[in-house]
Amino acid sequence: MLRPEPHRGDVIAAGAVTLTALVALLRLRFGDAWPPVVHVLYLGAALGLVAALAVRAPREGPSPRAYQSALFVVTFALAAIALERLAVLLGAHGLRSGLTVAWVGAALAALAFALATTRNSAICTLLGAVSVVAAAAALVDAASAGGQALRWALLTLGGGLILATVGTRDRHARHAVALASAAGLTALGLAASFLVAGGDRAPGAGWELFLYACGFGLCAYSAVERAPGPGYLGVAVLVATTLLAARSGPTLLGWPLALAVGAGALLVVGLRPSRPLPPPPEAGEAPVLDLPRER
Repeated sequence: MLRPEPHRGDVIAAGAVTLTALVALLRLRFGDAWPPVVHVLYLGAALGLVAALAVRAPREGPSPRAYQSALFVVTFALAAIALERLAVLLGAHGLRSGLTVAWVGAALAALAFALATTRNSAICTLLGAVSVVAAAAALVDAASAGGQALRWALLTLGGGLILATVGTRDRHARHAVALASAAGLTALGLAASFLVAGGDRAPGAGWELFLYACGFGLCAYSAVERAPGPGYLGVAVLVATTLLAARSGPTLLGWPLALAVGAGALLVVGLRPSRPLPPPPEAGEAPVLDLPRER
């Protein structure tokens, strides 16, 4: 009964998504009207059902099918809602908000990476990496009350995700794309921390250099791997970084000059004259050798 048939997988995934919408509506509509234990009970039942369907779905190839990926994402979403209600239930024990987010994020990361490892799911790799970033950022925020410490933590996590992307690119290309997307989200969060802080001062050349490098790197990686996700995030990071760099005031020194030099150099290299190349050989046609004839 709890082993999905492949030819009915799309219908089962649609039912799981609808169930998730139902429990989310119940959570929002009756959040304060029902005790937290009631929410934990029906969320746990829904999570157990969908998780069983996701785990027992038969493997049909090296990567999961679309309906299986949908079941994995729904399992993650239900676990997030259930853990949030569980955190409220445990709130009487004096847990701080940052510490609560940290252990919830760690639990979600463990779930996502378990599905990514056992079922070769790239989307679970992305969810796990984002959960790790959220947990670590919340832990740093709880220990230092945010500020520069949180930004340094995001920078370190973003750099680690970039190194992980490079290390897994040759062996696990799909998972490398997921890690690159997680690095883009981390860089976007770093840029958002400066934008939300407000003020007219630019964050500094070092921060802007890292963000510009992330934005251009994500766009280049997207073009090479033909994966649109990192490219969209790269554009978002570039837009956010440009808004930050604009706070330096009306001067051509700094990033305007650097970007002008970079754009000019790339255009000159790309548009330089090239020597004529030999015509390509005809496909499927063997080359003809002009050999001397025997007399």
